[in-house]
Amino acid sequence: MRTMLHRVSLTALAAVGFLALQTLSCGGGGSPSTPTTPVTPTPQPTPTPPTGGGGGSATACKLGNGSTETDCSKRSSRLMDAVHWAQDALVQQKPQIFDKSHEVVPGTGQYLVLDKDAYLNGLVSNLVAAGHCAQRDPADYTYERLQVKSENGFSENFDVLSATGYVRRGGYLDTCTPASFPVERGDAPPAGSGCGEPYPPPVYRMQCKIHLFLKDYYVLDSTALVGHDWVYCAAIGYTDGRSLCPVRKDESPERGPCEAWRVGNAKDTGTPGPTWTFNGNYCTGPASGCEHSDNPYQMRVFVSGTFTVCAQTGDCCQVVVER
Repeated sequence: MRTMLHRVSLTALAAVGFLALQTLSCGGGGSPSTPTTPVTPTPQPTPTPPTGGGGGSATACKLGNGSTETDCSKRSSRLMDAVHWAQDALVQQKPQIFDKSHEVVPGTGQYLVLDKDAYLNGLVSNLVAAGHCAQRDPADYTYERLQVKSENGFSENFDVLSATGYVRRGGYLDTCTPASFPVERGDAPPAGSGCGEPYPPPVYRMQCKIHLFLKDYYVLDSTALVGHDWVYCAAIGYTDGRSLCPVRKDESPERGPCEAWRVGNAKDTGTPGPTWTFNGNYCTGPASGCEHSDNPYQMRVFVSGTFTVCAQTGDCCQVVVER
């Protein structure tokens, strides 16, 4: 266990989509300058209406796994027709998850989505029912992008939901060759956790200090530092050459989810955050000498003594308080 000791004394526009059954050009497998041959899309089967909240991942992809060594760039989409068909079918299957009185452009089917998960999971279910492999991209911290493939030679990424919550048509992002999914994720947070790539390395140490000196109590504060990995720290915005850094900058929406994954759950509360103790005992209120605040990385302390904060890795930091 690594321990640090600190002694302190008192002082939005969405794009108009193409028609769901328009003819697409072949692409993706070659360079953008390669001539393409128009093809007529194969009619899609009518899928079984999606049920429940499942369908977020293509765990049973009949085509097998993709590759972690893939090249992704914007080309000519081969699968946009299939995505548009899945959207149109879902509007018919589950009209209750859309507000048809609100549409980006009349007649385009870009309705306001009332249930994001039902919409995204429904698209995955429809695409799988039509014979494709599809999943919500687990590396996307918003968990809103779709990955789709019909063979292992390539896969395509789509952004099917606008920032304002409307159906997005023509949301093709790029093509990856060979197919980029599904793959073994290894040391990665759960899909949909809100912590996306780049994934933070393990906690190296906890950092702690007295944050506020108030009349009735002091407030202790802690931060999990990950590393040593200067490439990771630079990638998330710490460009000063440091190799130890927080999981994300304070303003990042991924800060909380990434900390929750790496720091783990407190042993006493079972909720995301570090475990705080005072002289080896949990903090249960003023009578115990300390109590939890709304921020799990902070602690109110009422007496003098040694306070310890630990991540799930066993890496800890101690603050000695003198009141």
